[in-house]
Amino acid sequence: MAMIRYQALAVAAFLSGSSGVLAQTVQTAPGSLAEASSFFKAPRLDGCTVPLEDLAKGGAQALRGQWVVQKGPGEAGLAAGGRIEMVPLPQRTGEVLSLRFRNGRLVADSAALGFLPIGVEDRAPLKPGTGLRAESVGRGDLAEGTEVYLDELTLGALPCGADRMLRLNLLAERESGTGKVLRQDIRLFLVDQGRMSGTYRETGPGGRLERGLITLLRR
Repeated sequence: MAMIRYQALAVAAFLSGSSGVLAQTVQTAPGSLAEASSFFKAPRLDGCTVPLEDLAKGGAQALRGQWVVQKGPGEAGLAAGGRIEMVPLPQRTGEVLSLRFRNGRLVADSAALGFLPIGVEDRAPLKPGTGLRAESVGRGDLAEGTEVYLDELTLGALPCGADRMLRLNLLAERESGTGKVLRQDIRLFLVDQGRMSGTYRETGPGGRLERGLITLLRR
């Protein structure tokens, strides 16, 4: 079996028009007692109100721990006859993602993708075209043409709109050793220390495309 190499690409964080990465925080060994106790000491997070600089200076400690990943609903497509045919994807749950600090940086530890640095982005108006079509994610209750940016049905009542939440981004490329590259782009809105949701898009060779809603819930 060909060896699989995972390469994670950091996503820049943006604040007031300047770029940077999530600030260095107190380092603790992964899995250590200090790491576990730091979570319980961390203040509760409100993604609608916490300043980006506060998250970078220590608030992200509240995100440390294990999260259950719920993918979908969404759609997948393959190129055929010069066209891309899209088929619906069901909701899938099960993968566990661990958020921790590595060398002072908040990272996601995935069994499938390895360590992924997490970029944080400040609040901003939602850009048309960056969400998913309501019909493609099973939201027939919304008007045609409506864009969906996170899974409100799974999250329940939200304290504010998505445009008022901080955002966490992960970008990764997986190489199979055959020259084929799979790229996964995950864009999350931070609701609080127990809920994040947004969209994902995975692309690969041969016109392969998968996209849908994704939600992380505290385990």
